[in-house]
Amino acid sequence: MKRRRLAANSALALAGDLASKAGSLVLIVVAAHFLPVRQFALLATGLAAANLLTAGLDLGAGTLLCRDGARSEEERGALFRGLLEARLPVVAALLVAAPFAGLELWRPGAALAVAGLAVAGALSMSVLGLFRAAQDLRPEALQRLAVAICSLVATAVTAALTHRAEPVLGALAAVTLLTLVPLVIAARRRLRFPRAVSARAVLARAAPIGLLALATLAYYRSGTLILAAVSRPRETAAFTIAASIAFGALTLPNAITTALLPRLSAEQDEQELVACTRRALRWTLALTMPLAGVLAAVSPFAIPLVLGRSYAGAVVPFALLCAGLPFIAASGLIGTALLATGRLRVLGLQVACSLLVNLGALALLAPRYGAVGAALATLACEAVGLSLLLAATRSGLRRVGNRVVLAPLEPESGTV
Repeated sequence: MKRRRLAANSALALAGDLASKAGSLVLIVVAAHFLPVRQFALLATGLAAANLLTAGLDLGAGTLLCRDGARSEEERGALFRGLLEARLPVVAALLVAAPFAGLELWRPGAALAVAGLAVAGALSMSVLGLFRAAQDLRPEALQRLAVAICSLVATAVTAALTHRAEPVLGALAAVTLLTLVPLVIAARRRLRFPRAVSARAVLARAAPIGLLALATLAYYRSGTLILAAVSRPRETAAFTIAASIAFGALTLPNAITTALLPRLSAEQDEQELVACTRRALRWTLALTMPLAGVLAAVSPFAIPLVLGRSYAGAVVPFALLCAGLPFIAASGLIGTALLATGRLRVLGLQVACSLLVNLGALALLAPRYGAVGAALATLACEAVGLSLLLAATRSGLRRVGNRVVLAPLEPESGTV
């Protein structure tokens, strides 16, 4: 595989993420037009549940491949095989149990579609992790573009013909699996897949990362899930619209962190690691802060114009989420540096505290204030999370043994 520079990979990650986020946003808009509000709320809940299940099935595999697989082709090939074999029983159990679990809510078809979408998403994260570890994000950018286009077409057709959420979820799962076929073929041709690492060993390495990812995703999706349980479908739909657009705006900073993880994981020079992290943080804030301000300013006019007045309730939650975008972007970049250098305990503390704050705030605010309360809960947990990371990153890097370990970064003059 061709190893690309950080700037090139960031550009490719940006292109792929732009395609993915734009596709998801247009998908939401199309679904909102073709589906009744109740069915759209079911689709939103299903997508949120699928994302959580995807993180659970992935169990840190994609990130572990990207981090530890950056060392050699043999390492990432062995990791990929071991992670795949270790999770197959869990995948089979999920697909068998999903329809029975869905019977409790009279939605067995929706439950099976959600499970299929989660399996497809977890497989996608592992396959893309192989190419990220090789520092070649071109295949990922192309796959994301293909998923965006095909998902939009599949959503429009299934929603217009059926006016139900279940066929849309099933179509999205099928699209993800089909677009992975060329990447799997390319990986088999270009990579080496020696004997797999044992299931116990590979799960021990991946599980801490997976639990962090699952907890992080939980507090991003908990607003939708809790609103679905305690509030009206209209509030769930409004928050879904607001969160989809707001988190879609993280495309620019996410492009930097996507390319940064394998770059920092392969870096052996301590000073260059610090310098690279600081440069990335400056670019992240420079991109995110003005973008968040512009989006919040135009939202009172743009959201009703594009989606209709029935979704005007998404304007205030969206503006609140925009206020939290710089927090989320900075936390993501600092967390990437911590992950690359093995500081999982710091990340674990930050994620656990953020999740507890989010759930507590949701319990207090969501039943009474609906989508606005869920947005406030998200803003609160992000502010707490960034505060903890900044407190843990004020003294740069130090070397422990032969391993560069991140201790808190001392901000340069003029940086955050």
